[in-house]
Amino acid sequence: MANSTLGGKLSTQLRFAEKTLLAFFAALLIASFALSLPGTTRVALVALNVMLCGLLVALGKDERLGRSLITSPIRDWLPALLMLLAYRESGLFIQADPAHRLDHLFILWDQRLLRSRWVEGALYASAPWLQYYLEMCYLLCYPVVPLGFAALYLREPAPAGQRGPRRTQKNLSSRGVLRPRGGAESRSVVFDRFWTTVLLATLFCYAVYPAFPLTPPRVLFNDVPGPLVPPLLRHLNLWVLDRLSVQACVFPSAHAAAVTATALAVGAYRPRLGILFCVMALSIAVATIYGRYHYTVDALAGVLVGVAAFAISTRIRRLGYRRDRTITP
Repeated sequence: MANSTLGGKLSTQLRFAEKTLLAFFAALLIASFALSLPGTTRVALVALNVMLCGLLVALGKDERLGRSLITSPIRDWLPALLMLLAYRESGLFIQADPAHRLDHLFILWDQRLLRSRWVEGALYASAPWLQYYLEMCYLLCYPVVPLGFAALYLREPAPAGQRGPRRTQKNLSSRGVLRPRGGAESRSVVFDRFWTTVLLATLFCYAVYPAFPLTPPRVLFNDVPGPLVPPLLRHLNLWVLDRLSVQACVFPSAHAAAVTATALAVGAYRPRLGILFCVMALSIAVATIYGRYHYTVDALAGVLVGVAAFAISTRIRRLGYRRDRTITP
């Protein structure tokens, strides 16, 4: 009995979000040998991912290291940095389709939507302010995830001894989703649920990169709808993309998936603030379509992935809570 209890404690020190990252980077290691990557690129990827996996395991397995005043914040915020690394590494496996078969399929659906009289009427009637707003929203898609985590990171810590939410009618939503309020869950559980939601959404998008070789419509078609307006923030968005993007269109949209997952994860603990994040997530999804950063189907699929990731993380948390209640006397 003592050995099984000790083994359970050791196995649960790694957060589910960290296990997700370990699985993803391990899969990239395997893919680097299965697919044709340049030798120097493969060596660099293997060395970097082995070190990162070792760091994640060290932070999760060493109780003193994982809870120290210095390394604990590093552990809490590290997924934000590893998301960017996962994006860059996934781009190594993209092989462009010279025929642009998917692009020519997706653009047909976009033309029907963006050339409709309702969309064009709205763009002309609200110009240039709607265009400015959408470009600003797209620029904000990068800090939304860390801002969402900061909103939970700065919340009041849970009182000692409270390991999980109390199952009452007041903290249950109409759909049965647990709505923990201040102090209902430990900080580590809250952080893990947030990152699990966001990582499931974004890493899924990154994982299916090679299956959907697309070119951003802004590059291939240059078909921004509505009237021409002074570029302003658009030039800044394009400057960022030219330097940080893998220069491929993502299906599903990782931007839409990440901000949707963030909004739902924040709303689970801070409902009022979650509404603000949901409005921002919807605006970013629309901005990706208007600015031709993504096709419409990319954005819609990304939103669905974000919702699915939140549902899965909620299920994982419930199962973990029931297990804790069973083990804890």
